[in-house]
Amino acid sequence: PYAVRDYYAVNPDYGTKEDFRRLVTEAHRRGLKVIIDIVANHTAWDSVMMQTPEFYTRDAAGQVLPPDPGWADVADLNYDNPALRRYMTEMMKYWLREFDLDGFRCDVSWMVPLDFWETTRVELERIKPDIIMLSESNEPEHMLKGFDLNYAWPFFHAINEVVWGQQPVSHLRRTWEQERARNPRGALRLHFSDNHDERRAIARLGERGALAASVLTLTMDGVPLIYNGLEVGDSVESGEPALFERFPIFWPIVRRSPDRPRFYRQMLALRRTHASLRRGEMFWLKNSDEARIATFARRDGEEELVVAINFSNTPFHGTVEAGGAPFVEITPDLSAPEASAPRQTPRTNAAAPASALPVLSLDPWGYRIFRRALR
Repeated sequence: PYAVRDYYAVNPDYGTKEDFRRLVTEAHRRGLKVIIDIVANHTAWDSVMMQTPEFYTRDAAGQVLPPDPGWADVADLNYDNPALRRYMTEMMKYWLREFDLDGFRCDVSWMVPLDFWETTRVELERIKPDIIMLSESNEPEHMLKGFDLNYAWPFFHAINEVVWGQQPVSHLRRTWEQERARNPRGALRLHFSDNHDERRAIARLGERGALAASVLTLTMDGVPLIYNGLEVGDSVESGEPALFERFPIFWPIVRRSPDRPRFYRQMLALRRTHASLRRGEMFWLKNSDEARIATFARRDGEEELVVAINFSNTPFHGTVEAGGAPFVEITPDLSAPEASAPRQTPRTNAAAPASALPVLSLDPWGYRIFRRALR
């Protein structure tokens, strides 16, 4: 799938160009945007572009080279050649014009010269002014002109280390602060716990750990990624990534775990309802056990939300530094009908009203979300 034979063709396994055009049209009718993966760094060895030898990187003997010795299945494109750059730019414009796409997810974007992305974006914006460009990288300079968001890989690894018990939960905050410092102000990061290059989240983190990680990525700043199948807890038997083989999602698993898709629907509904989760500032809050508990606030001019997540298999009862007016708990209730899922009244425990933070209780791997109005 990452060895492209013809950038202007559609793999017949997926259907036809008319099928694709209809897919984009129907997605737009439902308020969705569609971006496609563009593999701009290399092609298949039987690519139609091999008819133009100067499009490829060659050694002194004239042999076409792979981009990396370990990637022998693909041939490296030569971005020192202006004709190759023009070909790739025109190709991306073609998909915008012909199919009304909304943008591109740019594979191994750090291996393609940054100035190509920046100059190409200017031309793409003439066709689609609100284009979305996603860089599969963690390069801060990509966020200056070329791209709208990039992958928060260090934070992904930090989630793994915390759930595996290799690092305290405070490691999440340290990683977040380091990434914030090295990226341009306001840069949008793609936060994820599941990805096609990695073992499935369920296999890596366990069911409850994967759910706690999703709470984090769906409520923190940036843009959350739900990788296909995560919403039903799908995992192939080995848990290995489905990069070169076709592993259809095992949809019947929903019958065994109906709460999982309900959780994602309700958490996404919470994001839509509360602008502070989409665009509010993020502030980490101190708590009485930062080795196990993550606590942070999302704040805009209208409201403040506090999120607390237990990244351990033991209960927590302690304090959170979140003073001020009382909070109302809005944690989605998976046992309630979905139309009334978020709690709109405080829930209490034996020690103190949950709405009167800083006292808080959490179940193992549990989470709670609270809100207070600022106006």
